[in-house]
Amino acid sequence: MNLHPALVLAALGQIPTIEMVSIDPPGPNEVLVKIMAAGVCHTDLAAVRDARACPVVLGHEGAGVVEAVGGNVVSPQPGDHVVINWQAKCGRCRHCLNGRRDLCEDVQGTSAPRVSLRGQPLAVMLNAGCFCPYVVVPAQGAVAVRKDIPFEKAALLGCSVATGVGAALYTARVAPGDTVVVIGTGGVGLNVVQGARLSNAGQVIAIDRDEQRLAVALRIGATHSVNIDGVDPVAAVREMTAGRGADHVFEVVGRPELMAAGIDMLARGGSLTLVGAAGREEVLTMKPRSFMSKQQRIQGCIYGNVTPERDLPMFADWYIDGRLQLDLIGTHTVQLVDVPKLFEPNYEHRGLRAIVTMRN
Repeated sequence: MNLHPALVLAALGQIPTIEMVSIDPPGPNEVLVKIMAAGVCHTDLAAVRDARACPVVLGHEGAGVVEAVGGNVVSPQPGDHVVINWQAKCGRCRHCLNGRRDLCEDVQGTSAPRVSLRGQPLAVMLNAGCFCPYVVVPAQGAVAVRKDIPFEKAALLGCSVATGVGAALYTARVAPGDTVVVIGTGGVGLNVVQGARLSNAGQVIAIDRDEQRLAVALRIGATHSVNIDGVDPVAAVREMTAGRGADHVFEVVGRPELMAAGIDMLARGGSLTLVGAAGREEVLTMKPRSFMSKQQRIQGCIYGNVTPERDLPMFADWYIDGRLQLDLIGTHTVQLVDVPKLFEPNYEHRGLRAIVTMRN
């Protein structure tokens, strides 16, 4: 039996560990992908707090090469370079049939567990489990992209780019000239900034407390930045917008107090888009009368409302032709064996997006 290292979270509250797991071959309508690179997303780190199933193989932002396919698979094929799509749609529920595949009620996983530890089946995070050299996913869960995009950049497409750029393009539908505020400029937030730029927004105001991140935001599309330390961000946004407020605010941290500040930054008719993953028990309070009177709205955003089969290859094209700037985002490469330390409470994260490389 071939065994492979994988990052496994045994139970909530624990630090995940590297365990040797076995991978079953793909079944019908499934593919086996050799993972070459995987991004470390905040959602992965938060799994220690709120993973829905344990033990679980972590990781969901990955790219690699198809090694084998099960029966009935037309695409992708062995040798294809692919990005992992952790929201393979069913195509049968009422939302899929009504043209809202982004709201699919039955996101697909494999027909049976394909990863096991000492004979016991393991869950895989978001139907992916990319912190392992091999994954088995539904055929729709591996989207073929051009082969000249480096795997370390292709991996970013599968979550931080899809979620961030998609949040601006598809969830909020930022229009030319709109004023945009992005609260939190990590990997996803920086891609919201890029999505706003691609939408031809007017002002794009980046808010964070990390000067390195703010500097990158200004290089890739932000027109203004606000360091939140010692500054009232609501007052700063009001001043920058001549008192009007923002047409769109994106909260990309997952903290209710920042969401509340985002509401106070909105212009009449403005929208707050929640992108950051808050704790499952967090509560947001607001004053509904003012919100109602100004005809504002709050909306959630998962995976940027993208259509993965269309958008992931398109985003790869945009990177190659220079429209998407990813070289400043995936800045820190680690080996799989070193990933557990990223989950330690006192670990000082370097760079903007850690990329796990599976290359020997």
